[in-house]
This record gives sequence, C-alpha cells and structure tokens, in this order.
Amino acid sequence: MAKVAFFHNALGKTDGVSLEVDKWRAVLEIMGHTVFYCAGNDDAKNVYCIPELSFMHPVSNKILRNATVKLVDYKTEQDLEKDIYEEAAIIKEKLLEFIKKNEIDILIPNNLLSVGYHLPALIALSEVIKETGLPTIAHNHDFYFEDSGEVHPTCDVAQNILDTYSPPAYPNVQNLVINKLAQKALLEKKGIHSTVVPNVFDFNQPQWQEDDYNSDFRQEMQIGENDLVFLQATRVMDRKGIELAIDVIAELNKPENKKLLAEKTLYNGKKFSENDKIVLLCSGHIESFGATDSYHENLLKRAEKEGVDIRFVGERVKHSRGELQGNKVYSLWDSYVHSDFVTYPSLWEGWGNQFIEAIFAKLPVVLFEYPVFVSDLKEDDFSVVSLGDKISGTDEMGLAVVDERIISQAAQEIVAILTDKEKYTQIVEKNFRIAKEKYSFETLRTIIEKLLAHIA
Repeated sequence: MAKVAFFHNALGKTDGVSLEVDKWRAVLEIMGHTVFYCAGNDDAKNVYCIPELSFMHPVSNKILRNATVKLVDYKTEQDLEKDIYEEAAIIKEKLLEFIKKNEIDILIPNNLLSVGYHLPALIALSEVIKETGLPTIAHNHDFYFEDSGEVHPTCDVAQNILDTYSPPAYPNVQNLVINKLAQKALLEKKGIHSTVVPNVFDFNQPQWQEDDYNSDFRQEMQIGENDLVFLQATRVMDRKGIELAIDVIAELNKPENKKLLAEKTLYNGKKFSENDKIVLLCSGHIESFGATDSYHENLLKRAEKEGVDIRFVGERVKHSRGELQGNKVYSLWDSYVHSDFVTYPSLWEGWGNQFIEAIFAKLPVVLFEYPVFVSDLKEDDFSVVSLGDKISGTDEMGLAVVDERIISQAAQEIVAILTDKEKYTQIVEKNFRIAKEKYSFETLRTIIEKLLAHIA
C-alpha cells in the first residue's frame, strides 16, 4: 500500500477542490492506502502546513496580486521575478522536507499546477516532481487559460512561467481534468493528453437530516420556520453569478408570486404567508483576492436595490461542525437540511460540486447553464430550472444580467415546484437516481485503480 500526499493552497475547507480531495481520501483509505494533506492553512485538522502555499501568505499574496491582477508593487517585472523564484525556493525546500519525513510514495497536487494564481508554488512543485521522479497525479480542476476570467498575467515573466510549467508534462506525471472542455483545451494549447475525472459524491451515506445539533439552524440564522430558504452553497466570488440568484429572489418577492406561494400548501406541508420571507442564504467563504475583491460589496448593493434578503453566513458554516468565538459552527451539510431550493447560477465552473451535493440532498436546483454543464452534465437529463446559457450583459457594477423574461419564467417554475409535493418529489428522486448511477464513489474507485495500475 502507498503513502499518498495531496497538495493544495488550503485543505479541509468547503470549497470544491477541498471537498473533492476529501472524497479521494475516503476512497484511497478504503483501498488501504495512507493519505497525507499538505497545504497553506493551519486551521484544519491533519493538515501539514507550509504557510507559503496559502494565497493569503503576505509574500504569496503580493506576488499573486502583481502577477495575475495588476503589476503595481514592483518597479520592474524583473523585481517580481526575483521574488517569485526566492519564494519558490523556500516552498521547494519545505515540500522536500515533508515528502522525506513522511516517506511519501505518490504526489497528488490539486490545482497548484494548473490554476495559475500561485507562481512560486507552481515552480516549486514542478521542480520537486522532476527531481524526485515520484509518481504524480496532477488533478487539474481549473486552468489559467480557461474562460473563467480569473487569472490575467500582468507581464511577460508571469506569462512565461505559466507557459513553461502549467501543468508539467514530465514522464512521471498523469494529468487529470474534470471536464471535456478542459481536456480539449489542454491538448490544443499544450499538446498534453489527459484523463477526464468527474466530481463524485458518496451516495451510499445516510441522508442528511435534522438532528439535535442542527435543529436550531434556522433560529440561529434568524430565519423563520415558514420562511423559504434558497441556498447558495458556493464560495462568494465573481464567477459564481450570485447576482442572478438575487434577481430570481427579487422576482419571487413580487406580490403576485408571493400570493401564489401563499395560496397552496408547500411541498413539505408548511404554509407560506405573504408576510414570510424568502431568504438567499450564502453559506460559502467570501473570497477577497484577485479579480473578486469588490464582489461581495457589489452583491450587497444589488440585493439592497432589489429588496432581497441575502445572508452571508460563511463564518457559521464550515467544513465540519464545531465552535468559533463561542458560537456554534454548522457543517455545510447542515445548511442543506434546512433549505428548500438550491441556487447554482455560476457563470463558470470546472465541474459542479455543489450541484451534485444539492442532488444528494434531494433539493431542486435553479441554475445558469455554464459551459461545463452544457458539455458534460446536460446530456444526463437532470431536471433543473434553467436561467439559460447566455448573459445579456452586465450592470454598472459589472454584475451579470440575463433577460428579464428568463428570470420571470424561472420564478414561475420555482413556484410550481414549491407548491406541488408530487412534482417536487419526482424531480429530486429522478435527479438522485441519475447522479448515483454516474457520479458515485464506485465510479471514482474504478478510475483510481486504473491510475495506480499505470504507476505500478
């Protein structure tokens, strides 16, 4: 059995990459392997911390901002280059120490070799992989050259590093991607062949339910018993399109739609009144780096303008249950238990972790048909409320806008689902069956066995 190490800027979190790493860990441990985590955060259990791997480390963050957003803190790009390689040398030494200390057999970097934010980590990991010759499975969830619009190389130095190292094409590296679009782009741009590995979920675990711990979730979040909760479980960052969820809630808040909701018994037997609230609950971490700095503030402005009750509760919803400054912390799964609908209006996703979570939680989903949904998931025939696949423009704050008629139609479909128990149940059960068949842990184990067989 092998000792396997995962690498990321942060692990043990609720972002898609961290959650996917947890799934890989579970499958690998079932197979008998020993798993290690190495990342830049020190706020999660069982993570070997190299602080410089974090996007928030002072030097790493300065390099990130100047290399991928705007070159402002260096007189020349050569000064930036000097810092990049000095930081890379520090990270490389610490990576080698971690690998030697724990006698690691297989390396599995996640996104550090592909997404393009962290140039020192990219260089350091690439050199470690080449010099040690250790078998490496590069799990590339996002690429700097994709259409997500997150990484903008600010100078030739940054562009050259990305072109040279991201991702490495060494003989001991197997490159993985999580969708067909990325597979095609990687081959066309870099000449690198890759394997598509979709995100998966443990569909054999017990369903998340209300229990003694989470029974006060709504009360703690100041949400009424009969309020409707639309859960936005992603991180809060600009490509997540959360402004479209605000538009949907604003449409649902119109008197004619609230009246329709109040006229019938809801899917769960509750009665919604026109005085009850419709809450957009954002349970993910608010990102504050790169191009997404002002996004949270702009969402608040849009919500206030449209009269939408939006709550950002990421400080109270974490990877696992716990306590923070005397307050109970709930798991991400607890937030699904107390929600009625999931919003997934992402403009770009590498795959769609929170989409599959919503399917497992047996909640209906309203989503924007982001490119990877269209290329990889739509053919599975999931039943969703669609916001279309094209934005019609942006507002004065740069937030996305779709045609008002699409928003109106989506709201009508949502009302119909929420007020019809049979329709609600048919949708969520159908989606669950499809996802369990195609995106289970059994699927992932088969893929991992093939990857490890290639190493052997």
